[in-house]
Amino acid sequence: MPTQLCSSFPNASTSVWKRFNQAPLILRAYIVFTLFAALLSLSPFYSKALNEALIPYLGWSGFTGYTFSIYFAINAALVRPPKVMIYILLIFPVLSAIFGIHDTINHVLKPSVDFNNPYLTYSEIRLLFTVILPIAWSLLLISSPMRKWANKPRESS
Repeated sequence: MPTQLCSSFPNASTSVWKRFNQAPLILRAYIVFTLFAALLSLSPFYSKALNEALIPYLGWSGFTGYTFSIYFAINAALVRPPKVMIYILLIFPVLSAIFGIHDTINHVLKPSVDFNNPYLTYSEIRLLFTVILPIAWSLLLISSPMRKWANKPRESS
């Protein structure tokens, strides 16, 4: 039964590692980055000190948007038609950038007192992690190499 289910996937005859290596370097780097970001996003569960150190730079939500995109990134690389998955995948960094812009505007236009509380502290370089990084990933995910790969037909099993 599992063999039948697995054989219905595109490229079922090739190994997972081979399919992963066939994906563009940009997508593979994004997957590795999202896995690292997921570890950082889960820091409240394993290290309060790490979480308090990250909040001034990443905000309260941290890299949560990237964590949600892991599923779609892996699907784009391994299973599904990549063109659709890449566009779905773009939603997460774009939303992260929008929330980062909103957060930055609120803290730049309306500076607040942080009372030395790490959960209220705002770093001057938060913009780099909450706006610039998501925009950079968005641009990389719609770059020419990604579009060429996404439009290339996949081999059937």
